Amino acid sequence: MKKILTIALLLIAINAQGQGLPVAANATLASLFPDENLRRVVAEVLGPNAGLTGQRLSDALARIEGVFYITNISNARGIEHLTGVAELFISDSNITDDLNFNTLANLTNLNITQSKLASVYVGNLPNLFWFVVRQSEITNLHFDNLPVTLTVFFMQSEITNLHLSNIRTIHHLRISNSPSDGQ
Repeated sequence: MKKILTIALLLIAINAQGQGLPVAANATLASLFPDENLRRVVAEVLGPNAGLTGQRLSDALARIEGVFYITNISNARGIEHLTGVAELFISDSNITDDLNFNTLANLTNLNITQSKLASVYVGNLPNLFWFVVRQSEITNLHFDNLPVTLTVFFMQSEITNLHLSNIRTIHHLRISNSPSDGQ
């Protein structure tokens, strides 16, 4: 009886870890990730699970862990479904919509390079400790409810509005070659 209970508890823990965001029953990779390059990368990572639909697809997306590299995209919609990703690198992108990373609770490292993003919201990420913006057009950056010590680097960026008041501890802050230098 003890073995059966242990196995049942283990299965519940495994299933709970892979629960994705709620999606429509007919959701597909194409509907969740409209950008072709982003969808291709996600499909490669999912492998045989790329053909799943609905909540099964969302759960498979939530089980993607580790480091995720995204390049040359113009639409980041769908990134919010990658809730298990620990490190996210976005580079050479033409994304102009504001990004909100608040569903990526496992994120420890966020790196945005050569981006046309105007505004980024980084909040409710309990594990984020490294954030880098390099050669980017981001002018508005909001941090909210970050309980860990954070290291932040802005290099050759357009940051003009930086809201840091909701960060408990900043370990290191470096701003170089930005309009906000010296402010």
